[in-house]
Amino acid sequence: MSASSSNGFRRLRFTDGDGSAYSDIFEAEYHGSEFASDTFATQDARYEYTVVGDDDLTLRTMRAEGGKRGGVIGPRDDHVVFWLTRGRLEMHFADRTRVVEPGSPYIASSTEAYRFESSGTVYNGIHVADRFLREVGRDLGFRLPEGPLLFDQQDEVVARQQPLRHLVRELGPVLVDDRVLGPMRTAINRRLATVVLDTFPIRNRGTDVPVANRLRDAIRFIEDHAAERPAVCAIAAACGLSQRGLQDVFARTLDTTPHRFLRDHRLDRVRRELLHADGDESVTEVGRRWGFTNHGRLAAAYRDRFGEDPATTLRASLAARPGRASWRLRRAVAFIEEHPDDTLTLQAIADAAGVRPRRLQQLFLEERGESPMAAVRSIRAGTARNRADGSGARR
Repeated sequence: MSASSSNGFRRLRFTDGDGSAYSDIFEAEYHGSEFASDTFATQDARYEYTVVGDDDLTLRTMRAEGGKRGGVIGPRDDHVVFWLTRGRLEMHFADRTRVVEPGSPYIASSTEAYRFESSGTVYNGIHVADRFLREVGRDLGFRLPEGPLLFDQQDEVVARQQPLRHLVRELGPVLVDDRVLGPMRTAINRRLATVVLDTFPIRNRGTDVPVANRLRDAIRFIEDHAAERPAVCAIAAACGLSQRGLQDVFARTLDTTPHRFLRDHRLDRVRRELLHADGDESVTEVGRRWGFTNHGRLAAAYRDRFGEDPATTLRASLAARPGRASWRLRRAVAFIEEHPDDTLTLQAIADAAGVRPRRLQQLFLEERGESPMAAVRSIRAGTARNRADGSGARR
């Protein structure tokens, strides 16, 4: 087990408004190390950077508006997993350039140096000490390289499940509580470190296949064969794990079992078909296609997952005639159209539609095939074209 991390707990905040220089962030966190060089923030940049955690693991946020920030980050003692909810970040490595935009998490291995440039970002990150990550890996029985611990990015099939973000949302209140110290904090840190090791493939392991790749193969096999309802032993064989190993990785990483994951995926596929139904098939017929032979059990499981009966979903889908969106989606689109020049957030659009942000995301994906913020861009692009056409006609 890893040593107690009762020492080193800290809560730090840096902001342009309190006189903190941008370079103070790096100097304070890395004890004056020169690993960060040429760091800068333009005078019009506004930023707030927070750190909370201990020497093993910290949670960090950066909220920046206006201007630009940048610099060179050299090798350091921790691995950084982060995701953006707004803005754009360019990372220039020795052999490649990576543009990071809102979406999937990204990992920067501790020994990789890079130059970065960013603007208008909202950043959420987890910094895990290399020493601590190796301890957790050894405890799990992972085969780790003798040299630098380097990670590849998550495969999209894993990234779709958002295991790390779900865990951070669950543990967030405890992680920021300065009363949680010692063995309790170490145990929580270990849960996060385990998910990092389970979902980001480790390089330089010879012929050994990383657990992250086996998890990817298990999820892909389930998605490809969901209608056949494969047994757990078949899923385990497809990804090269024992049944116990498969159960373990699903429990610690996705907080579920392979059997429940398969059932939930089948329910998701039923819902997708009901939402796009044309009236030619019943709930029972759609359910049977995805392996639900008992209508009562399907209805109960469907209600538990989605909060409504499958028949309700089908009726709502058929009521929304082709070309007509649900009234909440229409309200959201109207709000976007009414604010063509304002900075809109997901929360503001959700409030206008009278739903929670997560439900708003579902509505846009189900009925428009795009995210709310992608819809903002497409609607505004159409508005701009109409303005240009109107201006040309007047001339």
